[in-house]
Amino acid sequence: MSRLAPQARLAVVAAAVLLVLGGAIYVLFLRGGDDGPVTEAGSRFGSEDEGRRGGTLIDTLAPVLSARAAGRRRSGSDPAPPSEDELARVPGDAVAGLFVVGFRGKLRDTSFFGRLGARPYGGVLLTRANYEQPQQLSGLTSKIQEVAREAGHPAPIVAAQQEGGDFSAFANLEPLPQVDVGEGNRDQIRASARRAAEQLKALGVSLNLGPNADVAVAGGPGQGRAFSDVPAKVTTAIKTTVAAYNRVGVATAVGPFPGHGAASQDPDAGPAPVGLGIKELRDADMSPFAAVASGANAAPAMQMSNAIYVAYDSVTPATILPAAVEELRERLNFKGTIVSADLVATTATTGGTVGEAAVQALKAGVDLLVVPGGRAQQDEAYRDVVAAVRSGDIPAERIVAALKRIAKLRALTRDARDPVKLG
Repeated sequence: MSRLAPQARLAVVAAAVLLVLGGAIYVLFLRGGDDGPVTEAGSRFGSEDEGRRGGTLIDTLAPVLSARAAGRRRSGSDPAPPSEDELARVPGDAVAGLFVVGFRGKLRDTSFFGRLGARPYGGVLLTRANYEQPQQLSGLTSKIQEVAREAGHPAPIVAAQQEGGDFSAFANLEPLPQVDVGEGNRDQIRASARRAAEQLKALGVSLNLGPNADVAVAGGPGQGRAFSDVPAKVTTAIKTTVAAYNRVGVATAVGPFPGHGAASQDPDAGPAPVGLGIKELRDADMSPFAAVASGANAAPAMQMSNAIYVAYDSVTPATILPAAVEELRERLNFKGTIVSADLVATTATTGGTVGEAAVQALKAGVDLLVVPGGRAQQDEAYRDVVAAVRSGDIPAERIVAALKRIAKLRALTRDARDPVKLG
């Protein structure tokens, strides 16, 4: 290469970088297919030592990606939450910051971005309706941050449910189904979570609405979904997964609190009673949550359930029930962000409106409100919360406290805002 002209040398180097990045795209993002390693008893796990010997391609590319990141401005901003006086004068933008909203569409020119530019939502929820493949997703998440930045809004938290298997927004990405991951040892669980978090971070997704901390019960919604039917195994898997995500810099919202593995059906489909008493809930179903509620590797967020509980009032979904939120905040001493369940689904149990559910969730102590769609429900929920703040039905200090926790969550995920450009 010493005989090449400087321009020629630059071209060779550029070609080499493109070749490495191309390989990275394939291995990092499409490794979720059926060609993963098969080891003892048909398990699809490789050992942690195997990962260390070869290293993941994201490790190999770390210097390149770090250099690229250093050369560009991070998306969005991290403003301080408003004071109570500021909130009382102009509540609209502050209230918008309490919502995570979804939309339909996979393209950068979808009409949703006009609404995002006009209203500074706290987060954007991505689902299967928004996903085709990693390159397209990278473009979508970069557009979310671009719109917010150009409008002068705080950087939105980009969220998705990526538990694994059928419960993932991005079907061909990590991880494997939790029921399979749970069969591995601690090192294998850690490696799986690390790969999943690295992929989400590289694609600009900063909050995983997972992992699922249910203890599986035969015939319940956790069967085939949860890590295990043994509380201790679930607890180990949850602790290991959360710690791996924390290290990568992607937030988890462990849920659904206080656990609905024993519910009669999926609570998002309709009324789902959980017949356990409070002692049974605390001894088993809540134990995985308790393990990551505080301490050095606490989960930065937890998500509430839409189930109804005999242990409480047998009527009210936990996501809008003050006693359930207090259980998490006070008894388990959780200081992070409390995320609502799908508030549109909440109405299948309450029979009320999504606006009423949003107000009730905030009054119960929830911080971040999830309204996947559609636009009419999102507008209704936003208007009803603004009206409740203006009337004093929701005290200003409740909103400010929620926004402070959301601001901490946003700051924790700052490095996951800018997706790697894949094409």
